[in-house]
Amino acid sequence: SPLPPRMAAATMCGAGPAGSARLGEDLPPPGPDVGPTPPRRSGRRPASSPALQLPCDDAAIAALLSPRKLALDCGGASAGGVEATKLLKASFGSLSDNRAALDLTGPFKDAERAVLLDSETRHVLAAAVVHVRAGSVLEVPLFATAKKFRGQGFGSALYAALAGLGRRLGLQTLVVSATDESRAFWVRQGLHAKTFCGAAEKSAMSSLEQRGLVTSFQNTTLMAAPIPQGLEPPPLALDQRDRDRLPGLKARAAASTHCYEDINDKGSFWVAADGSRQWRAPYPADEMLTGVDPNVKWVPYKELEAFFAGPTRGWGLRCTRDIKDTEFVVEIVGRCLSFEEYEQLEDKTYAVGFPENISEAKRAAGDRLQYIDPKTEGGLWRFINDSEEAPNLRLVYIPRFEKPSAKNPDGVLPKRAFLQAAHDIPAGVELTWDYGPAYPRPWKEAEASEAGGQALRVDEGGRRAAAKWASAEPGRSVSSPTPADVGAAERCRG
Repeated sequence: SPLPPRMAAATMCGAGPAGSARLGEDLPPPGPDVGPTPPRRSGRRPASSPALQLPCDDAAIAALLSPRKLALDCGGASAGGVEATKLLKASFGSLSDNRAALDLTGPFKDAERAVLLDSETRHVLAAAVVHVRAGSVLEVPLFATAKKFRGQGFGSALYAALAGLGRRLGLQTLVVSATDESRAFWVRQGLHAKTFCGAAEKSAMSSLEQRGLVTSFQNTTLMAAPIPQGLEPPPLALDQRDRDRLPGLKARAAASTHCYEDINDKGSFWVAADGSRQWRAPYPADEMLTGVDPNVKWVPYKELEAFFAGPTRGWGLRCTRDIKDTEFVVEIVGRCLSFEEYEQLEDKTYAVGFPENISEAKRAAGDRLQYIDPKTEGGLWRFINDSEEAPNLRLVYIPRFEKPSAKNPDGVLPKRAFLQAAHDIPAGVELTWDYGPAYPRPWKEAEASEAGGQALRVDEGGRRAAAKWASAEPGRSVSSPTPADVGAAERCRG
């Protein structure tokens, strides 16, 4: 099926070696051929600062990192050197006028740096500023992975090390300041914004905020998670060969494999009484994006590709080049349906509708266009997964919706919908969007039940029964594809 249910979000890391050491636990002495590189401690600190608190001599962390030729450097403002300073500054644009977080002065005088290094070249792979807060909280106001090393598990490695250090200190909650671009990464690590957190994490964040202790920079979101106790550390995937072994599918191949016709270059259409197609294009001027922004920029459709993201995620969509903030990625296209035509469908799995407020206005105005169905005719947008908490795309309706008013009794009703980049998106990153509050996410309740009634942990990236941008048909699902689906176009026959 071309629109599989998206299961739990895949971790950023791949399979690790069996028997990986648990962070923060005592280990047997290393064998004669493997000696863990002890973490370094370096850097200057203000004279008034208390002793460093991070237990960076942790043998388990050294044992975890050393076989992968990684090392941890902890200390003051010079830990990781100029390379780490540049990395942290580049990742947080709001630091340009506030160097306290970089110099570990002012409100950061008791903070430390933790830097992940290549143990052979000493290149900085990832870096963080860390605060040990009274009351069992490990705060990470700054965290960044070097751009050329992203997507290889180094950010996850540093997070695993920090979680292990926090556990050794007996801390319970980890709090970070996440940029828009990094929210999806933190969700994959198990952290969530306050709205999605469990009660204990919400309480920890509220306490820090009320006491003026938590640090939040411009355009960042506070996210938190419990520090895992006795949990296996995330395995590291330090090369991308396994992930890249299965190639993506361009538009024509995706359509052939998943049994639909790609009509992205034609737009949406109505089906006439005689069964013929009546294409909506060419569109009137008020339905053109250039009427909203004369300088509108598009991601070339040929740069998009469907890809199999693993058995837990199913199929997704990515771009082979970087996407800039506000670039338009793809249009929602398919067969146009009135409410009556929608009700007559035998299979409503794939049909999507406008948000309720727009739908009501359309019904009142006699506008037939209520749904778009991409089941047999659509585009690559049908592979885009739901992400309630950290989407990197947003919906834009054209024309812009306006309620009827004295000035404009008819109002303005949208006829088209597009997905636009919500922020810069690196090449290869999975594209996601929020299907909206009306979309059923039954896996939440299942996970809460599996957890024995404990605080809910939202698994992002996933699990969809159909692509609904607003309303949805609850209880519907479609089967999850496997790698065998790639090249299996013959399944479409019959």
